[in-house]
Amino acid sequence: MKISELMSNELQWISRNAAIADAARIMRDNSLGFLLVCDPGTTRMVGVVTDRDLALRILAEGKTSALPVSHAMTPTVITCQASDDLGDVEETMRKFEKSRIVVVDERNRPVGVLSLTDILLRDRPGRAVATARGVLAREVGAPRQPVESIKLTPSTEEDEERAVHQPHAVVTGGNWRGTMKEFP
Repeated sequence: MKISELMSNELQWISRNAAIADAARIMRDNSLGFLLVCDPGTTRMVGVVTDRDLALRILAEGKTSALPVSHAMTPTVITCQASDDLGDVEETMRKFEKSRIVVVDERNRPVGVLSLTDILLRDRPGRAVATARGVLAREVGAPRQPVESIKLTPSTEEDEERAVHQPHAVVTGGNWRGTMKEFP
């Protein structure tokens, strides 16, 4: 299967000088987790910014969302061509642990994006899952807070009372039954 059969042609751009808050709003309003970053006034790609970049490089570091996108973006962009074979691109995704690859033309101009979701939705499930496992390897190796140290308590007595009376939730694929509270 060729990348051209799976990729999305809808590209979303943001200037490297735009505020990080603008990138976050564009992602939120368009239900995106990925934007191409360009030089101001051009469509020359200089990087990409993801929702993960915003969370880890800005929010987790206590930086302001008024900073330019260039402070959060990843300048090294992993690319492929529309004519590339899916197997080769999946290997690249696993190698670099990237869930999105920018598809470029022969002049290195972006023409699309191939995401892990595209592969999961349109390719053979077993093969797509193997790629997902490889791409998400960074998540598996991440440091975890010990479960014993996590304190989950309602903030008020009224919250606790409401939580006790909420209907039980069922987790698909599991057997846990308990209460869940949705926070606005």
